[in-house]
Amino acid sequence: MPKQVISAQLILLTTTVAMACQGCSTPARKETRLHEAQPGDVLVIKGDTTIKLSKAFRPGSPNGLFDGGVSISSPEMEERSAEVNAVCSMPNLPNWPEYDNIYGRWLEEDETPGSEGGDTDWQLLIYFNGTTQNKGREEAPTWAQRLAENACRKEDFRDN
Repeated sequence: MPKQVISAQLILLTTTVAMACQGCSTPARKETRLHEAQPGDVLVIKGDTTIKLSKAFRPGSPNGLFDGGVSISSPEMEERSAEVNAVCSMPNLPNWPEYDNIYGRWLEEDETPGSEGGDTDWQLLIYFNGTTQNKGREEAPTWAQRLAENACRKEDFRDN
């Protein structure tokens, strides 16, 4: 075969393989805004930990969210579920605190979010001045602040 035909075939083969491999790459994980999310959507990615919506949050008033559920997965631990409540405030809103409040409790294997009320395992207050305060029986998970930002439409979850 002439050299030009072999070169053209090699280029065509290389291009085909390259294009096929692009389809093989792992898709980028993307966070979904809570108010647009459906169960199964990723809400937060914090390092190797992924937080997915397992039960839709019911909107509160004026900007609070409560009785939602999430599933947490990471390479370091078995998947775990939690009921999460977030109370979102706004600066200078009369009779509302100057912080957002997110709290939750770990669910047992057969338990569903919103079926039981009561005890809270962890709670994080996120003050508008940038400080945070743990108030629960245990430290809030590292992803809690990012989930509160999503729930309360803050930081890069802010509506435009």
